[in-house]
Amino acid sequence: MLDVKRFKEQDQIKGQMLVTEKNLQTTKDGKPFLRLQLMNRTGSIEAVLWNNAEEAYQLLRGSPQQVVDLKGVVVVYQQERRIRLHSVSPAPEQTAGLEEFLPTSARDPGDMADELRRTIRKVGNPFLRRLLESIFRDPEIWEAFRNAPAAKRMHHAYRGGLLEHSLSLARLAQLAHKNYPFLDQDLLLAGALLHDLGKAWELRADLGFDYSHDGRLIGHILLGIETLQRKIGGIPEFPPSLASSLKHLVISHHGEMEFGSPKHPMTLEAICLHGLDDLDAKLCGVHDFLRTEAAPGKRWTAFHRVHQRYFC
Repeated sequence: MLDVKRFKEQDQIKGQMLVTEKNLQTTKDGKPFLRLQLMNRTGSIEAVLWNNAEEAYQLLRGSPQQVVDLKGVVVVYQQERRIRLHSVSPAPEQTAGLEEFLPTSARDPGDMADELRRTIRKVGNPFLRRLLESIFRDPEIWEAFRNAPAAKRMHHAYRGGLLEHSLSLARLAQLAHKNYPFLDQDLLLAGALLHDLGKAWELRADLGFDYSHDGRLIGHILLGIETLQRKIGGIPEFPPSLASSLKHLVISHHGEMEFGSPKHPMTLEAICLHGLDDLDAKLCGVHDFLRTEAAPGKRWTAFHRVHQRYFC
């Protein structure tokens, strides 16, 4: 399998990868070119085909995500590696399925499931503990949640990434409570495990981590709230004020409206959860970027377009 992390400028590339995005575009001069986002278990990379772009696009139109045979060379454009394709075509039907090309969490799935169960047992509030058990013991929810990535590209962008990220937040929440004992640890733990619940349906592993129909139309915050509402409704005498506090954690965890939060964090636990979520996402995202974009023998990475800086 091609190792994306080891790609260097001028490397000749030949093999198979999964196409997760494809767009036929034109230059300022009106020349068509094909832009692809490619992925396998080792990472993802952008690729561009300049010759016979329209013909190649037609060949690849059958499925939104598909495995392709490709040949090309690694180049650096605007401080980032990409593949300049010589050719690209659908791989034979006997090629391995999509799951063989999807990156997966390095953590053992069974170990993460055990940690989730231990974490839920630490929640003392009987209503929150029952809610968590109702959600994560639901086979349909669990199957989607444990396989989902936490993001499309920025952090924990691999199968099991959502569960790994949620457990990381739960551990951080327990540390935060030790330093800030005035926080409601049960509420914070529940918020950590449930803040990204909707990503189980927003981003689908079987679509190459692309957005689902509901993911595009509704988004993970509202998808998560819908599930919370339904599960809370099945628990007799669940306190309305507790339900509102928990839903606020989910609704406000992005922090700012410009980043997708319908509300700013307005409780101590919401402020804490947003900060921990931001910390975990950025640290893990940059850590992955360092592993994949730090060239051998060089101290600094390529330029990170989202964070607008280099890293070392």
